[in-house]
Amino acid sequence: MSDLDWRAVRELMALGSRLREAAERALLPTTVVPVGASVAFEPPVNVWESETEVIVEAELPGARSNDIDLRLADDTLLLGGQLPPESPAASGSYLRVERPRGRFFRAVALPAAVSGETTATLHNGVLRVTLPKAERGARKVAIAGEGV
Repeated sequence: MSDLDWRAVRELMALGSRLREAAERALLPTTVVPVGASVAFEPPVNVWESETEVIVEAELPGARSNDIDLRLADDTLLLGGQLPPESPAASGSYLRVERPRGRFFRAVALPAAVSGETTATLHNGVLRVTLPKAERGARKVAIAGEGV
């Protein structure tokens, strides 16, 4: 078990957390939440790769670029920040809250080594981070001279 892939373990733990939350939403009765209550959450993400880059997209409805903190630590993209609270049209209590506000954090294990200039865009509440892959594989080596 010395070859344990910790990225896979982290992803499985995150999946277990999301499954637990989905089961709680489906099975527990609706509770009244005071307006303006802050809830910590993990934004949903999509991760995919091409031959040259890794792309991570995160759903952050209502986010502004200054609400988001992006960091790259080894083989993990760290996404954090805080979404400002929404102000409801009328005072009262929410009966269902599925679009969380407040503090968020997500650690995304990257499927490949990355290097070079990372770019990020925020459009219609979707953050898209593009990470160029580190060059790997065989390189052609030039021979300096030919001997007899």
